[in-house]
Amino acid sequence: MLGMVALTTSITFGKDFGTQGHSYQITEQEFLQMIAERLKKIDMKKEQKKMQSLVRDRVENPRAVEAVKPATATRSFYFDPTYTLDQDVVLPCGKILHKAGTKVNPLEHMDLNRRLLFIDTRRIEQVKWLMEELDKPLLGRKEPVEDRVILVGGSPSTLKELLKDEHKNKVYFDQGGELTKRFGITGSPAVLVQEGLRLKIDEIKLTEVKR
Repeated sequence: MLGMVALTTSITFGKDFGTQGHSYQITEQEFLQMIAERLKKIDMKKEQKKMQSLVRDRVENPRAVEAVKPATATRSFYFDPTYTLDQDVVLPCGKILHKAGTKVNPLEHMDLNRRLLFIDTRRIEQVKWLMEELDKPLLGRKEPVEDRVILVGGSPSTLKELLKDEHKNKVYFDQGGELTKRFGITGSPAVLVQEGLRLKIDEIKLTEVKR
């Protein structure tokens, strides 16, 4: 008990037990000199090449979207893009077009004249499916639909090498899973198209190809 009181007292009153060992004052000049000496030992060209290689690898092999796996069942579902305005939409002339709280569906004012194809290029069967899908004519469409290939895994540059020239500029990557998360896509491959005032999404189960 007495020991505890003594310890508490020393902490409370900040008792000075003196300097233990030698102490040195580090001046600003000495600090800068130390940094300069360390920098001399670094091969800047080598480090620059490392950084370039790292950036190139990140671009060519983005991190896969972990939430999306190969589809284990074929399913269809819909996404309603309607949202509620959190503030007034005002025209340049000052007239209020839509008041805050109004529900707006963008598809009432525009058409999504494109098809989004979500695939994982690390899966052979999905790459084969994509190539066949890109060459299929889209029936029942009055206007041509422009395809967009959205990768959820694999290398965009590797896929471009496999595609025909007319398809190479259609390849994108779902960085951070932004699109798949927004549309509720959890299986690949998947196809998203407009159907009326909603977006129809089909996730397709493929037969796995063993490597």
